[in-house]
Amino acid sequence: MSVEQFTADNRTTINWASGTSTELFIYPANGSFLERNFLFRISTATVEAEASTFTFFEGITRHLMILKGKLELIHEGRYTKQLEPFGQDIFSGEWKTFSKGKVTDFNLMLKDGAKGSLTHCRIEQGCNELFIAKADHYFIYFVTGTGTLSNGKKTKAGDLLWLEKGTDISVHAQESCDLVTIEIVNPIYL
Repeated sequence: MSVEQFTADNRTTINWASGTSTELFIYPANGSFLERNFLFRISTATVEAEASTFTFFEGITRHLMILKGKLELIHEGRYTKQLEPFGQDIFSGEWKTFSKGKVTDFNLMLKDGAKGSLTHCRIEQGCNELFIAKADHYFIYFVTGTGTLSNGKKTKAGDLLWLEKGTDISVHAQESCDLVTIEIVNPIYL
Protein backbone atom coordinates (compact mmCIF):
# COMPACT_ATOMS: atom_id res chain seq x y z
CA MET A 1 0.00 0.00 0.00
CA SER A 2 1.33 3.45 -0.80
CA VAL A 3 1.04 7.13 -0.07
CA GLU A 4 2.19 9.67 -2.66
CA GLN A 5 2.91 13.26 -1.59
CA PHE A 6 2.57 16.21 -3.99
CA THR A 7 4.00 19.60 -3.04
CA ALA A 8 3.52 23.00 -4.66
CA ASP A 9 6.78 22.78 -6.64
CA ASN A 10 5.43 21.59 -10.01
CA ARG A 11 1.89 22.93 -10.15
CA THR A 12 0.32 24.77 -13.06
CA THR A 13 -1.57 27.99 -12.39
CA ILE A 14 -3.75 29.56 -15.07
CA ASN A 15 -5.50 32.91 -15.15
CA TRP A 16 -9.22 33.16 -15.74
CA ALA A 17 -11.46 36.21 -16.03
CA SER A 18 -11.85 36.78 -12.27
CA GLY A 19 -8.71 35.23 -10.72
CA THR A 20 -6.46 32.18 -10.92
CA SER A 21 -6.80 28.39 -10.84
CA THR A 22 -4.07 25.98 -9.71
CA GLU A 23 -4.33 22.34 -10.68
CA LEU A 24 -3.37 20.00 -7.83
CA PHE A 25 -4.21 16.69 -9.54
CA ILE A 26 -5.84 15.39 -12.69
CA TYR A 27 -6.85 11.82 -13.52
CA PRO A 28 -5.89 10.11 -15.66
CA ALA A 29 -2.36 11.53 -15.58
CA ASN A 30 -2.46 12.27 -19.33
CA GLY A 31 -5.78 14.10 -18.98
CA SER A 32 -6.09 17.76 -19.88
CA PHE A 33 -8.32 20.38 -18.29
CA LEU A 34 -8.32 22.45 -21.49
CA GLU A 35 -9.35 19.45 -23.60
CA ARG A 36 -11.84 18.30 -20.89
CA ASN A 37 -10.59 14.71 -21.20
CA PHE A 38 -10.35 13.77 -17.54
CA LEU A 39 -12.36 11.69 -15.08
CA PHE A 40 -11.66 14.04 -12.18
CA ARG A 41 -9.66 17.19 -11.45
CA ILE A 42 -8.69 18.68 -8.09
CA SER A 43 -7.73 22.36 -7.92
CA THR A 44 -7.71 25.53 -5.86
CA ALA A 45 -8.75 28.91 -7.19
CA THR A 46 -8.86 32.55 -6.23
CA VAL A 47 -11.81 34.78 -7.02
CA GLU A 48 -10.32 38.28 -7.10
CA ALA A 49 -13.32 40.18 -8.51
CA GLU A 50 -16.23 41.17 -6.29
CA ALA A 51 -18.66 39.59 -8.80
CA SER A 52 -17.93 36.82 -11.30
CA THR A 53 -19.59 34.47 -13.75
CA PHE A 54 -18.68 30.79 -13.61
CA THR A 55 -17.40 29.07 -16.74
CA PHE A 56 -19.84 26.68 -18.45
CA PHE A 57 -18.62 23.09 -18.10
CA GLU A 58 -20.73 20.61 -20.06
CA GLY A 59 -21.04 17.19 -18.43
CA ILE A 60 -19.10 18.15 -15.30
CA THR A 61 -20.31 17.98 -11.69
CA ARG A 62 -18.63 20.59 -9.49
CA HIS A 63 -17.87 20.41 -5.78
CA LEU A 64 -16.81 23.83 -4.47
CA MET A 65 -15.57 24.43 -0.91
CA ILE A 66 -14.52 27.82 0.44
CA LEU A 67 -11.07 27.91 2.08
CA LYS A 68 -10.84 31.64 2.80
CA GLY A 69 -13.41 34.47 2.60
CA LYS A 70 -17.16 34.47 2.07
CA LEU A 71 -19.06 33.81 -1.14
CA GLU A 72 -22.63 34.18 -2.31
CA LEU A 73 -23.22 31.52 -4.97
CA ILE A 74 -26.17 32.22 -7.28
CA HIS A 75 -27.47 29.44 -9.53
CA GLU A 76 -29.86 31.32 -11.83
CA GLY A 77 -33.42 29.96 -11.61
CA ARG A 78 -32.43 27.40 -8.95
CA TYR A 79 -31.12 28.65 -5.60
CA THR A 80 -28.65 30.95 -3.87
CA LYS A 81 -26.24 29.77 -1.19
CA GLN A 82 -24.05 31.69 1.26
CA LEU A 83 -20.69 29.99 1.82
CA GLU A 84 -18.15 30.64 4.56
CA PRO A 85 -14.85 28.80 5.18
CA PHE A 86 -15.30 25.04 4.70
CA GLY A 87 -18.88 25.48 3.53
CA GLN A 88 -19.53 23.83 0.18
CA ASP A 89 -21.94 23.38 -2.69
CA ILE A 90 -22.35 20.67 -5.33
CA PHE A 91 -23.78 21.71 -8.69
CA SER A 92 -23.79 21.09 -12.42
CA GLY A 93 -21.17 22.87 -14.47
CA GLU A 94 -23.94 23.44 -17.02
CA TRP A 95 -25.91 25.70 -14.68
CA LYS A 96 -25.74 29.45 -15.17
CA THR A 97 -23.85 30.40 -12.00
CA PHE A 98 -22.66 33.71 -10.61
CA SER A 99 -20.87 34.65 -7.42
CA LYS A 100 -20.33 37.65 -5.18
CA GLY A 101 -17.31 37.87 -2.90
CA LYS A 102 -13.54 37.45 -3.01
CA VAL A 103 -12.40 34.00 -1.88
CA THR A 104 -9.93 31.19 -2.15
CA ASP A 105 -11.75 27.96 -2.90
CA PHE A 106 -11.17 24.26 -3.37
CA ASN A 107 -12.63 22.46 -6.38
CA LEU A 108 -13.41 18.90 -7.36
CA MET A 109 -14.65 18.37 -10.93
CA LEU A 110 -16.11 15.00 -11.89
CA LYS A 111 -17.07 13.56 -15.28
CA ASP A 112 -18.44 10.39 -16.87
CA GLY A 113 -20.34 9.10 -13.85
CA ALA A 114 -17.58 9.44 -11.24
CA LYS A 115 -18.88 10.32 -7.75
CA GLY A 116 -17.02 12.18 -5.03
CA SER A 117 -17.08 14.14 -1.81
CA LEU A 118 -15.13 16.80 0.09
CA THR A 119 -14.89 16.78 3.90
CA HIS A 120 -13.20 19.28 6.22
CA CYS A 121 -11.19 17.97 9.18
CA ARG A 122 -9.33 19.98 11.84
CA ILE A 123 -6.51 18.48 13.89
CA GLU A 124 -5.44 20.54 16.90
CA GLN A 125 -1.75 21.00 17.63
CA GLY A 126 -0.23 17.92 19.27
CA CYS A 127 -3.11 15.63 18.28
CA ASN A 128 -3.24 12.69 15.85
CA GLU A 129 -5.83 11.67 13.28
CA LEU A 130 -6.00 8.38 11.38
CA PHE A 131 -7.16 8.39 7.76
CA ILE A 132 -8.18 5.21 5.91
CA ALA A 133 -8.56 5.15 2.12
CA LYS A 134 -11.81 3.28 1.46
CA ALA A 135 -12.68 4.91 -1.89
CA ASP A 136 -11.14 4.18 -5.30
CA HIS A 137 -9.20 7.47 -5.02
CA TYR A 138 -8.52 9.11 -1.64
CA PHE A 139 -6.68 12.38 -1.09
CA ILE A 140 -5.81 14.61 1.85
CA TYR A 141 -5.15 18.31 1.16
CA PHE A 142 -3.38 20.41 3.81
CA VAL A 143 -5.07 23.82 3.85
CA THR A 144 -3.18 25.10 6.91
CA GLY A 145 -0.62 23.83 9.40
CA THR A 146 2.25 21.38 9.44
CA GLY A 147 2.35 17.75 10.44
CA THR A 148 4.30 14.53 10.60
CA LEU A 149 2.92 11.42 8.92
CA SER A 150 3.14 7.92 10.37
CA ASN A 151 5.59 7.11 7.52
CA GLY A 152 7.96 9.78 8.92
CA LYS A 153 7.43 12.38 6.19
CA LYS A 154 6.67 16.03 7.00
CA THR A 155 3.74 17.98 5.54
CA LYS A 156 2.95 21.65 5.15
CA ALA A 157 0.09 23.82 3.90
CA GLY A 158 -0.51 23.18 0.19
CA ASP A 159 0.59 19.53 0.22
CA LEU A 160 -1.69 16.90 -1.31
CA LEU A 161 -1.49 13.22 -0.32
CA TRP A 162 -2.83 10.43 -2.54
CA LEU A 163 -3.54 7.20 -0.64
CA GLU A 164 -3.90 3.92 -2.47
CA LYS A 165 -7.20 2.19 -1.70
CA GLY A 166 -6.86 0.19 1.52
CA THR A 167 -3.99 2.33 2.83
CA ASP A 168 -4.12 4.11 6.17
CA ILE A 169 -1.96 6.92 7.51
CA SER A 170 -1.85 8.91 10.71
CA VAL A 171 -1.20 12.66 10.82
CA HIS A 172 0.37 14.22 13.91
CA ALA A 173 -0.26 17.99 13.92
CA GLN A 174 2.93 19.91 14.68
CA GLU A 175 0.69 22.97 14.54
CA SER A 176 -3.08 22.98 14.15
CA CYS A 177 -4.05 21.72 10.68
CA ASP A 178 -7.14 22.23 8.55
CA LEU A 179 -7.44 19.43 6.01
CA VAL A 180 -9.81 18.54 3.19
CA THR A 181 -10.30 14.86 2.43
CA ILE A 182 -11.37 13.99 -1.10
CA GLU A 183 -13.01 10.67 -1.94
CA ILE A 184 -13.74 9.62 -5.51
CA VAL A 185 -15.50 6.49 -6.74
CA ASN A 186 -14.95 5.43 -10.34
CA PRO A 187 -17.97 4.65 -12.50
CA ILE A 188 -18.77 0.93 -12.57
CA TYR A 189 -17.62 0.50 -16.18
CA LEU A 190 -14.06 1.71 -15.52
